[in-house]
Amino acid sequence: MKKKLLIVLFVASVVCPNLLFMVFRGWLDTANYENRALAPFPAMGNLEDLFDFPGAFDSFYNDHVPFKNYFVRLNNKIDQKIFGKTSIGDVTIGKDNWLFYTVAKEGENALADYQRTNLYTQKECEEIAGRLAAVETYVKEEGAEQFKVYVAPNKESVYPQYMPESVKVYGDEGSRMENFAAYMEENAQDEFTWLLPALTPYAQEYQVYYKYDTHLNNLGSFLISQKMTRDLTGTYLTPDQVQVSQGPVMIGDMSRMINQESTMTDDHDFEINPYYPEVTVQVVQDAGGVEESFRELSSDADNDRTLLLIGDSYRERVEPFIAKLYRRTIVVHIDQFTPDMLKDYQPDDVAVIMVERNQRYLEDLDVIFGLRQEEED
Repeated sequence: MKKKLLIVLFVASVVCPNLLFMVFRGWLDTANYENRALAPFPAMGNLEDLFDFPGAFDSFYNDHVPFKNYFVRLNNKIDQKIFGKTSIGDVTIGKDNWLFYTVAKEGENALADYQRTNLYTQKECEEIAGRLAAVETYVKEEGAEQFKVYVAPNKESVYPQYMPESVKVYGDEGSRMENFAAYMEENAQDEFTWLLPALTPYAQEYQVYYKYDTHLNNLGSFLISQKMTRDLTGTYLTPDQVQVSQGPVMIGDMSRMINQESTMTDDHDFEINPYYPEVTVQVVQDAGGVEESFRELSSDADNDRTLLLIGDSYRERVEPFIAKLYRRTIVVHIDQFTPDMLKDYQPDDVAVIMVERNQRYLEDLDVIFGLRQEEED
């Protein structure tokens, strides 16, 4: 009798959740928060598919298990509240629930940036500076008049006071990027700009990063965009010249990464008005996609020049502001950029922007512009 009862309970534990999920699926959270495509139901078209079916179905079921988001959310809460974990995957949970993207992998090591364990040597600074100078020469030979490279700081570089005390900082010599910026300034190479000084005067009075997202908020984006437009066009505005007001609630990408987007809802964006209301921007071409890898914009700005803006996701943050100061703006993700674009669009100005943790783009910018072959491992 006991054995039969155990069998019934086991079968019920397997079948009932699936039945309940099928009935209530339309009212449940089934969104994909993993930043990847979930495994599809395995094909069964031939004999090879049949052999692969067990492993493929296991991957499918793990990705689509009933109530998955709720179990993940509960597990993360237990890890955080009961076991005191400060990191879930690549997300570090700081003070007052601030979230930081402390990814630690080759070519994108935000944790090492913060802990200052990856400083460039003098030789490495010289090599990178030489590569940037070579790219500047090449870009100008192709017809552009100006070439600038901008690096925006990681969130933890601006708000270290919210990082957990368990994540230690080693040394007082500054971070890798701070040291490289100092090297570039000492050697009068003005094609490179470290954007931290554009943010620090306002970072404590205002919040310039989203609390639960990896990006600058609208105010932070405005600040760095005005540094860029000042360099490139001589035109810029300060926060005192616009109205900065509270905008809508912002649900950040990192809150989704740890399945806490339903509870982390106390962060707001900013609205910047008026910002050149007399200028109208139109989208001429949009490649679409998750990060809108390519966009061509036109405006009725007085400045009749063309800007080629190349970068990681931070290019999207400054695009709405910069596009109002150029008659034509070409915006492309750095992974989709090709040197032929210099001939195709004949930009007057070329600007590259990236966030601090993506310094692999800085180190290999000459490869990206086709001036050097990528080194094999």
